[in-house]
Amino acid sequence: MVFSQAFTITEKTNWAKQAKGIEIIKDNWGVPHIYTNTDADAVFGMMYVQCEEYFSKVEDMIISRMGRTSEVQGKSSIYKDLWSRLYIDTLQAKNLYLKASPAQKKLCDAYAAGINYYILTHPNNKPKLLHRIQPWVPFLNNIPSLNNSNLTDADIKKMYPLPVNYSIAFQNNRIEEEDPKAGSNGWAISGKNTRDKNPILLINPHSEFYNRIEVQLVSKEGLNVYGAPFLGEYSIFQGFNEFCGWMHTVTLSDAKDLFIENIKSMNGSYVYEYDNNWLPVDSSKITIKYKNEGKLDSISFITYKTLHGPIVAKRNDKWIAAKSINENIELLNVHWNITKSKTFSEFKSWLDKRVMTGTNTIYADKAGNIGYWHGNFVPIRDAKLDYTLPVPGNTSATNWKGVHALNDIPNFVNPKNGWVQNCNSTPLFGNGYYDTIMAKKPFYMLPDGHTPRAVNAVRLLTNIKDATIDTIITKSHSPYLANGNKFIPTLVKSYDLNSNNDRLKEPIQILRNWDFIADTNSIATTISVLWVEKVLQYNLSKLKRPLTNEINYPLTNGSNISLDSISPIMQLAFLDSVISDLNKDWGSWLIPWGKINRFQRNAPDVEPSDSLFSLAVTATPSFMGSLNAYSSKKAKNTKARYGTTGNTFVAVVSFGPKLKAKSIFTGGNSSNPTSKHFTDQANGYINHEFKNVNFYKSDVLKNKEISYHPGENIF
Repeated sequence: MVFSQAFTITEKTNWAKQAKGIEIIKDNWGVPHIYTNTDADAVFGMMYVQCEEYFSKVEDMIISRMGRTSEVQGKSSIYKDLWSRLYIDTLQAKNLYLKASPAQKKLCDAYAAGINYYILTHPNNKPKLLHRIQPWVPFLNNIPSLNNSNLTDADIKKMYPLPVNYSIAFQNNRIEEEDPKAGSNGWAISGKNTRDKNPILLINPHSEFYNRIEVQLVSKEGLNVYGAPFLGEYSIFQGFNEFCGWMHTVTLSDAKDLFIENIKSMNGSYVYEYDNNWLPVDSSKITIKYKNEGKLDSISFITYKTLHGPIVAKRNDKWIAAKSINENIELLNVHWNITKSKTFSEFKSWLDKRVMTGTNTIYADKAGNIGYWHGNFVPIRDAKLDYTLPVPGNTSATNWKGVHALNDIPNFVNPKNGWVQNCNSTPLFGNGYYDTIMAKKPFYMLPDGHTPRAVNAVRLLTNIKDATIDTIITKSHSPYLANGNKFIPTLVKSYDLNSNNDRLKEPIQILRNWDFIADTNSIATTISVLWVEKVLQYNLSKLKRPLTNEINYPLTNGSNISLDSISPIMQLAFLDSVISDLNKDWGSWLIPWGKINRFQRNAPDVEPSDSLFSLAVTATPSFMGSLNAYSSKKAKNTKARYGTTGNTFVAVVSFGPKLKAKSIFTGGNSSNPTSKHFTDQANGYINHEFKNVNFYKSDVLKNKEISYHPGENIF
């Protein structure tokens, strides 16, 4: 696989010709609208505009999925690369491309061509590693998350240790020290509850900032989709067309399980037990190159695999295999064809391929349908076993027994109450009330907790009437903090019954008078967030190791935070610690939330700084129950906390005879600090003032800022 060969004259000519048939119009918010004759040309344009704004990140994503990060970052990324390569390599991806349908190959060819044409026409923006992108890259699309597989770096290292003389900067993934996950929200409201009788969809993903773009793709082959793809991918993951819209939220109803293998050596090779037979362990050699003091060195691992999947860990001298779904071709196909669905039955038929893992789906359409499916690919397992922990791999009794039908997994389609919601939460309250019938389904279908965001969503959506786009925007940014209401009264009571500490008297009085509404001017918000954060970290520290995602995530998203093991005296000690921390950082504990919690967008190479311009943010972390979940943290030399994850692309869509939508994007659509679109949405983002989506071409032209073909507008 050659990535540095020069582009041929034929390639350059063909790409330039293809580019001439692609019209890119950027509107008054810098949103690119791409108009083409074919779907493949739309993908070309999509990848070109991604590179215009985030070329380095697009390349980083591809490098990571290829398992080549060490060639850029050095030894510290060896295990990151090994993890990727345990699941797929470039040879496998090429073979998948060869097996793909002609239509899918066209899209993948266009994917590579769009990036390569950007590289060709921007010689000053040099790649760090990949000087040519191959069309099989999109098939590197099914690598599970390490931590979401209930594994850590330490597990991998113990199974595949480095030579003794290797000295690398290596840290275990200490989950209890990571930032709590922000999560995502999806709501669908039927026409019976809206003012104009048209269904409304809330698309509200929370993720790392600046890993997406907002874009529209239109082709004469029936494509007309608006939304947000992840950088380096050509399908719009969360978005809408004129007929329907979809929002995916993260779920713990996944398709990743660990199996304990019984291994022994036989005739110089390894074998493993399965149903009283001894089967050969597959082995292969993985060589990883890494940057080392200006040159490339390499290290090789002999890796192993059973029928369950790659061997990924060693615990108590037992080998652990990880099983996951392996449907790269169909997964790519489903995500693309969802964007072209025009009816409920068509959309559901693509969901029914059941190849998506770790995601729920919230849906609404022009015909008046709404729906929510909890999970997608859900294996049939032995309900008596706990698959959150490794299960014995020596018997077929523990293996998957097929896949649950789409109608078997928790789902709501056109419920009588006229709305559905998921906020990374249990489906048991998906339409407000506790569903006793659904509660009888196997636990592995619904391990998710009832997040405080979901508590707030149910509170807001129950009895909703006459909803509009604007009222949904307001409700989806509700500053009510469910976990403030849940825990702060207990803290106040602990003080009243157990404390003579005069230093805490005034903070307690402020908390006593608080209405559990976050506000930038609120000192109570500051104290409560920092106090619950300490309670959360204490809860995490008491969990049995190794942590499972099914235990960790419901804590970090706020569902399972508890004071049960925290005495009143300890609760007050945490409060005293909060006051001490504030006094140390600010010289006073009387600090309003907006002074601490900030939004700041800088150039990629500029660290957050208290001396640079920033904006106060009302929203709090997910664990408090803020629907607009906003995770912020201190930088190296700051006292204030600056946002890192939260709302990225948010849209509220009304599906009437003519589609109407409003959206907001983190900061702005440009990655160029000198562009007005770098921060032109910052105030709207902070104050929940959304822009009108220019969906129809007539509106795009009315609000046109610039139009060009790929290769013409060199930034």
